[in-house]
Amino acid sequence: MAGHSHWAQIKHKKAKIDAQRGKIFNKIIREITVAVRQGGPNPDTNPRLRTAIENAKKVNMPTETIERAIKKGTGELGGESYEEVIYEGYGPGGVALMILATTDNRNRTTAEIRHVLSKHGGNLGSSGCVSFLFDRVGLLEVPKDSISEDELYEKALEAGVEDIQVGEITYVLYTVPEELYQVKEKLQSLGVVVEKAEITYKPNSTVPINDPETAKKLLKLLDALEDLDDVKEVIANFDMAEELMAEV
Repeated sequence: MAGHSHWAQIKHKKAKIDAQRGKIFNKIIREITVAVRQGGPNPDTNPRLRTAIENAKKVNMPTETIERAIKKGTGELGGESYEEVIYEGYGPGGVALMILATTDNRNRTTAEIRHVLSKHGGNLGSSGCVSFLFDRVGLLEVPKDSISEDELYEKALEAGVEDIQVGEITYVLYTVPEELYQVKEKLQSLGVVVEKAEITYKPNSTVPINDPETAKKLLKLLDALEDLDDVKEVIANFDMAEELMAEV
């Protein structure tokens, strides 16, 4: 899983840059509206919305923008109506892809994703073609410079975390999806800084990528997919040496 984990850390760095550019605002607004539609507009009783608002504040999103997004979710304000869609497909080297999107126009999003996949040596598959290669999980990220590894393990165990991976920049913690927000709040009550919390997918098997040219094509594809406004996240089941990844 080294390659997948390392890619997650690269995405973490990229998110910081996107946040500085303001690019991430649009994706957080979509997350807020979807969270409101699914769980209501009260963050006290909607942990997904509470987390989305926390993420918005971390990137200095204005309060008025957050409030407008909540009103869009309730239907109080007109405009786009977003839905969550999961696309499945393959990238170079036979790597399986789970593409999580939030869209107000499924036809447009499908066309954009298909175009990017085709351009970079991948292809869009049918529903269920690769999902069996991934497990649905709750994921939390904790900055490495905020807590020692020993202390985190102790508090994570108390909070009900199931697994921990140590990355370059963050600790990545995994939970049962249904317990994600409960575990997040328990960690925060123990003084742990939780930088990210989301329900996502984790590969249960990986494809080795050893060829530099294939590695280059794959990473370009992942970047191009995540640059699409409608794409929330891409999870890929590759294993690639960090040295090879650094060369791309």
